[in-house]
Amino acid sequence: MGDTSLEDRINELVKKINWLEDELRKEKETNVLLLKELAIIRNILTMSSLTYNSSKKIVLLSRSLKAGELAKDIVEILMTEGPLNVSQLTNKLKEVRGKASRKTVSAKLVELLSLGLVETVEGKKSEKLYKLKDSE
Repeated sequence: MGDTSLEDRINELVKKINWLEDELRKEKETNVLLLKELAIIRNILTMSSLTYNSSKKIVLLSRSLKAGELAKDIVEILMTEGPLNVSQLTNKLKEVRGKASRKTVSAKLVELLSLGLVETVEGKKSEKLYKLKDSE
């Protein structure tokens, strides 16, 4: 009987190991499915964020069109370059338009400030930089 008892115990252990392997397989399958679903959710959120940012840019551009072609160019440059001072902005506009003056750019920035499209921020040594206003 001692042999049968040992054999039964071994068989019971084999059954338990088989059960554990099955449970681990199920867990692995669940994790794989969960990871796939999380990837889908991440992709949806990424696309939503990109769509939101694009719509913000469209709104800014359409609002800047009311202030003219120069305003639209300024907004486009600030979208791609980030905060710039008047001189930097004037130089970028010269590259895009072929000509631009500090005086005209300054006047247009004042207009864009009053329209709520741009705002000023401080740069190095109290340098005045212009950036697109965050619209929520």
